[in-house]
Amino acid sequence: MSEIINNRQQRIEIMKSLIRRLHSGVAEEQIKAQLGALLDEADYSDVFLMEVQLIQEGIPQESIQELCDTHTRVLRKHLDLQETPETIPGHPVHTFVQENKELTRTTGQIRVLLGRLERLADGADATAAMREIQQLLNNLMDADKHYRRKEHLLFPYFEKADLPGPPAVMWGKHDEVRQLLRLTIEGLQQVETLDAAEARAYSLLSVTPAIDAVDEMVYKEEKILFPTALNLLTEQDWYQIYLQSDEYGYCLYAPEFAWQPEGGVQGEVGRPAALDGRVQMPTGSFTVAELIGLFSTLPFDLTFVDADDTVRYFTPGKERIFDRSRAILGRKVQYCHPPKSVHVVNQIVKDFRAGKQERAQFWINMRGQMIYICYYAVRDAAGRYLGTLEVTQDLTEVRSLTGERRLLSYDSDEQG
Repeated sequence: MSEIINNRQQRIEIMKSLIRRLHSGVAEEQIKAQLGALLDEADYSDVFLMEVQLIQEGIPQESIQELCDTHTRVLRKHLDLQETPETIPGHPVHTFVQENKELTRTTGQIRVLLGRLERLADGADATAAMREIQQLLNNLMDADKHYRRKEHLLFPYFEKADLPGPPAVMWGKHDEVRQLLRLTIEGLQQVETLDAAEARAYSLLSVTPAIDAVDEMVYKEEKILFPTALNLLTEQDWYQIYLQSDEYGYCLYAPEFAWQPEGGVQGEVGRPAALDGRVQMPTGSFTVAELIGLFSTLPFDLTFVDADDTVRYFTPGKERIFDRSRAILGRKVQYCHPPKSVHVVNQIVKDFRAGKQERAQFWINMRGQMIYICYYAVRDAAGRYLGTLEVTQDLTEVRSLTGERRLLSYDSDEQG
């Protein structure tokens, strides 16, 4: 019969009929068997259009979302034939796919630790494994940046093409993944109050659904969303997404290559106005090149976290004290710290936001250096909290100064 069903809309109608039966309660395995017998030619675009038409025909978006994972399992035989899209480095889809590789590598590490945890008898070893799992789950929270780039940069193009349904369903699945990860991390932070056996049981039961959800989203993106998007968007559309991606940050991966669309940039490009002129400040102005040079020259490290606890900027100094990667941009500051110190971060931010404090100081000895770390509350003219500035400085040389220097003497002269 598969030879007869060679018309695309006919294939979609059959899938719609079977998916409706799935929504009415027919067993998943029965639907899967019927699809396998009837459809040998279905591809990602059929699946996407099927969801569009089902929503247009009255199946609530919430119902599609509720059974979204079931749909994917039922159609997996056909989706498995779809190759992961190939794009050149720097293209937004290439970046999305590289991030997915890091996400699945991380979920794989967690699965290994869960297997080890199940076999551990010693309570201390089990606790150590759980701490590793918790840190890896913190890393998975970076998926939020990946999802927000899809939601705010990619999905609008589907809406402009009058195809809002499937992206809206996927957005709902993003929220489910976020909640699963957040609740799992919060739960694991409490397991120290349980004995080793209870802690292991809790970890095994709570962590698996969270990492399964992350892996399932990767599959949906690479088998359905990205192939569809590559057919829908123009190269100039992708360039607009590329230009705005830094604002949202990246997920466990920092793009290494600049990218321009094939054939070059056409027409007006939505770059920030500051790139065409000077950035005006209350006490002066800079070109963007001057600002970049100034922040690169500062003899200390700056990191800015905005009022929503999101890392927005760090200085690219030549000799940073603590390494920074663009992968932290857009990440919640709480997930940039080990679990044992998150409560300190939360307390500082809470006190700054409430106006109770303006500065928090720390100093440590590290590899023979005296490192000074100071957090400052950043406020506007009306005193409204805008975020937190972290300033890190090596004070070793400053602390060693004695006497005075009143005459010009370059350090290079002394060394020569």
